Amino acid sequence: MSDEELRAETDRIAAQYSTAIAHCQSLQGNDKHICIEDAKGSQRVAQAERDAKVLGDAGHSYQVRVARAEADYRVANERCNEMRGDAVGICKKDAEAAYRKAQQDAQVKRVEAPPAMSTDRPLTPLAPARSDLPLANPPR
Repeated sequence: MSDEELRAETDRIAAQYSTAIAHCQSLQGNDKHICIEDAKGSQRVAQAERDAKVLGDAGHSYQVRVARAEADYRVANERCNEMRGDAVGICKKDAEAAYRKAQQDAQVKRVEAPPAMSTDRPLTPLAPARSDLPLANPPR
């Protein structure tokens, strides 16, 4: 990604965030808080995706998954504030459990797909087909 493309992507992310926050300002109460958390989360995910495009390694792909998990958790946690009584605690525990699972999934994907494994070409040359191998004891 060239410097111009990077700047354009950064400006696009900032413009989307500003537009989302402006929309959130028209809301009231907990809807406003949910909207703001959603806008912040979308911005963090977009920035992580931009960084992953620029650097293109498994560590940054992991950061994208973690940013999504955190954004989802924060929005879910805000939604829990709309509830009353015992439902709030249950909702927050569910949100936390979903967040922990998303973190674990991101970690598993990080381990399963190291940078060398993500390429389309094989790591070692393929062995020749059996028919191409010379015979140890040729027929007489």
